[in-house]
Amino acid sequence: MLTPLPTPDLLLARRAAAGQPAAWDEIIGRYGQKLYNLAFHFTGSLPEAEDLTQEIFLRLYQNLRLYRGDSPLAAWTMRLSRNLCIDRYRKLRRDRRSVAVPDEVLEQVPATDDQGAEAEHRQQLRAIYRALEEMPEDLAEAVVLRDLQGWTLEEAATYLDVPLGTIKSRLHRARLLLAEKVAERPRLRVVEGAC
Repeated sequence: MLTPLPTPDLLLARRAAAGQPAAWDEIIGRYGQKLYNLAFHFTGSLPEAEDLTQEIFLRLYQNLRLYRGDSPLAAWTMRLSRNLCIDRYRKLRRDRRSVAVPDEVLEQVPATDDQGAEAEHRQQLRAIYRALEEMPEDLAEAVVLRDLQGWTLEEAATYLDVPLGTIKSRLHRARLLLAEKVAERPRLRVVEGAC
């Protein structure tokens, strides 16, 4: 029986695990931004996201020799980062019960000429983040990955290591709960010309 040829992902992982800088740079180039974005949405802070991304890449480097090539390297990388992101998310959630939206998140809101609309959008974003803090973690994770991070359902299911139907169900329940929680919050009116 013939042994199957190693996949390009497996060859890349083997080269990086063997200490070849070009292979490691390729892995960082492929997955760095996606992992950073993921870390940012789980932490809500640029410094925390940078620290978490470094921690993810350190863990990835330490475990590359374990990659067997039976799944795409992207999926394996996301699964490996999952526990680190979830653990950091849980810790931050416990530590900051103030539920304030980090300034870094609000700074990413695109500026518009309509200051009233922009202020309302920021207010809605604050309400969403507050509601996410109050939701069960499995539901909040689904919203963060799909709606805030823009992942496909398949990517989110792979990352969370659940069947596709489970992520669909969680996302549906999460959106309903999120809408309910946001609707419960009193809305502040933005008065033009007010400071």
